[in-house]
Amino acid sequence: MKIKDLPEDERPREKLLKFGPESLSDKELLAILIGHGLKGKSALEMAEDLLNEYKNLKGLVGKRLDEFMKIKGIKEAKIIKIAVAFEIAKRIYFT
Repeated sequence: MKIKDLPEDERPREKLLKFGPESLSDKELLAILIGHGLKGKSALEMAEDLLNEYKNLKGLVGKRLDEFMKIKGIKEAKIIKIAVAFEIAKRIYFT
């Protein structure tokens, strides 16, 4: 299902703006980082695939970037956004 087909309050970006980032699930946070899906697969579905493959957000940490490419639609641009988000979080948390 396309994100634009969801009710407005269930769309990740709109939900974030209305209720704040803490209201989002891990899947919704990843979907925002992914940005957009591909034909027949939404960013939410791609985020769900990543979480299913790696169990949770912590499972994504420390993986080689090319490992994520086994998820259909996850290419360099999307991986870079995810890697940067994790690096920013690491720097905030550990420095």
